[in-house]
Amino acid sequence: MSSAEQVSVEAVAAEPGDVEPDPEEAGATGSEPAEPVAAEVEDAAPAGVGPAPAVEPAEVEKPAEGAEAAGADAGEEPLGFQLPAPMSRMMFVDVVLVLPSTHPVVVLQEQDLPYRELRIPIGGPEGIAIGYAARQVATPRPLTHELMTQLLERFSLTLDVVRITGLTGGMFTAEIAVSGPTGARTIDCRPSDAIALALRQRLPVPIMADPDVLDRAAGGAAGSN
Repeated sequence: MSSAEQVSVEAVAAEPGDVEPDPEEAGATGSEPAEPVAAEVEDAAPAGVGPAPAVEPAEVEKPAEGAEAAGADAGEEPLGFQLPAPMSRMMFVDVVLVLPSTHPVVVLQEQDLPYRELRIPIGGPEGIAIGYAARQVATPRPLTHELMTQLLERFSLTLDVVRITGLTGGMFTAEIAVSGPTGARTIDCRPSDAIALALRQRLPVPIMADPDVLDRAAGGAAGSN
């Protein structure tokens, strides 16, 4: 075989698909195939911002001992505080003159047990005004309490309640509660004026008395108007 034919045979034998690379040469040249790596997709974070810290659930503070008891007793009044006793509902009985006194006495009585009486000495003109009001006696000209009644009606005011509030230094004290478009007001007054005004109203007005006043003055005329 000639030298030209030998070169041709070697060239055919050296085709790329038939030649296996030498392991030693591949390691030396660094052409060893890389192992496959699984790609992981991560959320991109802004530059300079690290990963957000894990948020732990907030701990719920338990109420301190006694707090539950305080909440349960929220509807109760604090220690050392006592609600005033409810007032007693009274009804008008009459205006009487007990001799030898020259001053009339207005008589009120409890509507419920033990039916105590409350007698309040008043002046002569006040006694006449209360007597007229109780009997709805018309007068040629309006008396003071009739005038006050007309004022209440013209200004859309309502006399809600009369309260006999105290007995101090032999003198009775009272107040009236009035309500209207601008709100409610409480006004101090004499018991005789309050009673006469209440009896002049178109609708019945409750007359209330403090239990302490009844305890101190029940059964007889005590103090003055």
